[in-house]
Amino acid sequence: MSASAASMKPLTHYSPGGGCACKMPQAALSDMITALWTSGTLPATDGRLLVGLDTADDAAVYDVGNGRCLLLTCDFLTPVVDDPFNWGRIAAANALSDVYAMGGRPLLALNLLGWPADLNEGVLTEVLRGGARAIADAGALLAGGHSIVDPAPKYGLAVLGEVDPDVILLKGGGRPGDALVLTKPLGLGVVGTAIKRGQASATVVDGAIATMTRLNADAASAAREFGLRGGTDVTGYGLIGHLHEMGLAGGLAARIDVARVPLLPGVAALVESGCGPDGSKRTLTDALDRGWFKPGEVNATGQLLLADAQTSGGLLLAVPALRAGAIVDHLRRNGDQAAAVVGDLLVGEPGAVVLQGKEIQ
Repeated sequence: MSASAASMKPLTHYSPGGGCACKMPQAALSDMITALWTSGTLPATDGRLLVGLDTADDAAVYDVGNGRCLLLTCDFLTPVVDDPFNWGRIAAANALSDVYAMGGRPLLALNLLGWPADLNEGVLTEVLRGGARAIADAGALLAGGHSIVDPAPKYGLAVLGEVDPDVILLKGGGRPGDALVLTKPLGLGVVGTAIKRGQASATVVDGAIATMTRLNADAASAAREFGLRGGTDVTGYGLIGHLHEMGLAGGLAARIDVARVPLLPGVAALVESGCGPDGSKRTLTDALDRGWFKPGEVNATGQLLLADAQTSGGLLLAVPALRAGAIVDHLRRNGDQAAAVVGDLLVGEPGAVVLQGKEIQ
């Protein structure tokens, strides 16, 4: 990297937010989509679109016949770490995750890029190189893209994938009594805020980068192997926000055993030192105001971590209870070493998320 690139301000300082914490508030997005439906603005579809705007799933699913379905998704975000190569890898892994969250395999990717006119082109090259690395690691092909001049750097992908129609993972695919298995630890949004504020140690940053650059390919493969039907990935609305979506889609409530939720080392202390992302705070406030989140005796730090906006977070899988231990063992053997049963789905108010226990570890 050139001397001018090395002397520029940190990448995370080019945007007021970082990563998936920049997502629109969950309630606002839901209200907007509802308004589009009720106004008749959205066009009619046909039976080949198996998953579209009528659900809050992670990717569109289109049946092309002969036992094949295409997946289509896009995702882009602002810098969550300062190293451009790793930011490119993370942003690409985050976009690819939506295909894995549907049980699919990525095929093609297109770059989506917004870049400040005065930001060093050598940095941009590193971002794109990192993205290309993640795409190659996924076994997909980079086939082009689109770029614009933008005051804040933004990068991501549009991704085309495929999935067997018999193994599609849906947010509403869980059943009462299913265990909830989370494949990556929480706290990535907190670490991103700590990086911006210069409060994250090198060890904490390295751990977060390793987590975010890990593809969810093995977790998706495990979901297919175990015949699962319910799941999503945990990104900008945190564990509680995405679990709320699963509950709404399946007509179920959910319970989280807070003592079993995996965390990145040191993130609770970072929250207590003021490193809670604004996006995570918005999710938590909205969940409490709307009444679907029941925190019980869990303290403010624990509540915020459960709402923390993850970038390239893990999969959240609905697993028949008798098979939960086996899939956790399988996931850990194949590299998702933080995988854990974190709760269950149950009959109750659709979308309600109830906490069990007092302290998140």
